[in-house]
Amino acid sequence: MFISSNIMMFVIALVVAAAAIYVLYAIILYQGGSGKGEDLQLSTKNILEQVKVLYDTQEYALVQLLATKYLDRVPGHLDVRIYLAKAYYEDKKYNQAIKHCSIILKKKPNNVETHEVLGNCYIKKHMPGKALKEYEFIYEHKKDDKKVIRTLAELYRETEQLFMAISAYGVLAELTTVEQETADIYLIIAELNEEAHDYPAAFEAYKSRLAIMPTDVETNKKLAELYIKISNYPVAIETLLYMLTFVTEPKMLLWVYDTLINLYVETDDYQKAIEYSEKLLDVQGSDKFKIRDNIAIFNLKLNNVQEGILILEDLALMSQNGFDVTIELAKAYIQNKEYTKARDRYMLLLDKATPKEAKTVNTLTCEMYIQWAIDKAEEGKFEESFDLLRSAMQFNPINSEIFYNMGKNHFKQKNYTGAVEGANKAIEFDKDNQNQAKYLLLLSEAHHELGNFFEEKKALTDLLKIDEKNPDGLYRLGLMYAAQHDIKNAEDAFKNAILYNPEHIYAKYNLALLYENNNRERAKELYMEVLAQDPGFTEAKNALNDLSTTDFY
Repeated sequence: MFISSNIMMFVIALVVAAAAIYVLYAIILYQGGSGKGEDLQLSTKNILEQVKVLYDTQEYALVQLLATKYLDRVPGHLDVRIYLAKAYYEDKKYNQAIKHCSIILKKKPNNVETHEVLGNCYIKKHMPGKALKEYEFIYEHKKDDKKVIRTLAELYRETEQLFMAISAYGVLAELTTVEQETADIYLIIAELNEEAHDYPAAFEAYKSRLAIMPTDVETNKKLAELYIKISNYPVAIETLLYMLTFVTEPKMLLWVYDTLINLYVETDDYQKAIEYSEKLLDVQGSDKFKIRDNIAIFNLKLNNVQEGILILEDLALMSQNGFDVTIELAKAYIQNKEYTKARDRYMLLLDKATPKEAKTVNTLTCEMYIQWAIDKAEEGKFEESFDLLRSAMQFNPINSEIFYNMGKNHFKQKNYTGAVEGANKAIEFDKDNQNQAKYLLLLSEAHHELGNFFEEKKALTDLLKIDEKNPDGLYRLGLMYAAQHDIKNAEDAFKNAILYNPEHIYAKYNLALLYENNNRERAKELYMEVLAQDPGFTEAKNALNDLSTTDFY
């Protein structure tokens, strides 16, 4: 049977070739003008049939030769010229095809087939704008042709006419009866709507695809990613949990778990982050070291410090005190106020650190000593606190927080000159002006205690230039005005302090003091607010009792 088919194909090709030779011979003779040639003239029907047969059998070179020879004698035969244009197109000679299409359209401007050849030539030549004009014309005459609509939609997309592309794909979806094809079109529509930032329409298209293919992995993935993009984390989580019911391929399973864990972290649900991290450990290809490291960090976030430390100690042992995990372990020790252990870990890293790593470790060690010093100061152990701050200077001598905390220590010990010196040093070394407000506040308080009211006002003015809504700065300004008997400015300052911090108990108390003389009812209300916040605020309680007793008499 196979041999018979080959023989049949050979015979057909031989007949076609013979016919073509006959026609070419006839044309040549006809062009020569001999009597014999005139007898062999071909009719319009014959030439068209021969060209069609050659085109259908993909003999494009013969079509070009035959049609060109014929059209030299009969240029007005448009049907032959159409085949010539089509043959040039199939032979990738797009410029020649365009030329003949233009000739045809001058005579027959509404010839749809020619417009289609011309449009396809422009597509091949990467001229989507011109191709689009042709296909818009074709669509007006072939509104139910799915191939035409798809090409039109693709051209709209290529020319970044997103909404026109979406509309064309929508028409295509309505005409398509094969579910898989319809689902694929919905995917394109969803992606286009997402690109156009029309997220509701994108969701609808994704859901339409999922109505046909509910467990399609890529579509569910895209849907989850879109929910994340618009920060709808609960529904994104719901989508990912649904994916876990049917996703089996390890790579995609890793993506689902990683994304799910990241979302739980984003929503501060560290307990769930731990739960799914532990499940991720069982997935093929998962980075078990990194996952356990994350579980430790999540435990620290939940204040399960000891659990986190145990995991990190194990990981540090496994990695032979690797840099990152040792840093995390040291931070966990600091969180647990085990400063000596943290210091030992940092020193261990410094022994083998690169210059870049050493810079990081020095910064962190300095910060650790500062925190350690703060804790000692809170215990009233100021000498130990100063020693620790001096140790911090060995690792970063220009850290502004060192001098700020020295100033605070001096202030608590009523060494206000030392407090001024520490605050000024902190301001000097705060190159990025990140903490200027709190440094200036300490400076103003120290100057106040020293009776340097000019310097106090300057510090507060500088503070409020940086942060005009700083409640503590406004409160201190109010105290200064009150000391100068500038009641109006003092009242405004206290009110603004309360405006920017409704829980500022001292601003409320001092405002109540101002109101005792001219607005006793408001003063009572403020004292009651203060006592609601702090029932043990003795001064407020006594002042309220005094006002109530005076009213009685």
